[in-house]
Amino acid sequence: MFVMQAKFEIDQDHEDQLRQKAIKNKKEIEQATGLLSYECWRRELKDTVEYAFVSKWEKQEDFKAWISREEHVQEHKNARAHPSHATDAVKMTKTLHSYEVFDPAFQQA
Repeated sequence: MFVMQAKFEIDQDHEDQLRQKAIKNKKEIEQATGLLSYECWRRELKDTVEYAFVSKWEKQEDFKAWISREEHVQEHKNARAHPSHATDAVKMTKTLHSYEVFDPAFQQA
């Protein structure tokens, strides 16, 4: 199993941008091959809000295939070409973490 966590943090006044991103992500990811589950977690901080998108996959290759699909790649190209129109024109930070399942029962002493 492979898990990907993408965390986005933005000031509270612009939270709607992250809310819309969460809705869009959910619609896009639901039919992905190899997807086991998808959740969006919200955390309110002092002046910002953080959303963590957590997806679980049968294998890392399934995630890579989904993230490499043409419409996703083109969306990022468009954002770089027109930064003033991009969702992240407002200061938003992004942090990625990925994990592979670890089962101690299969480890030798």
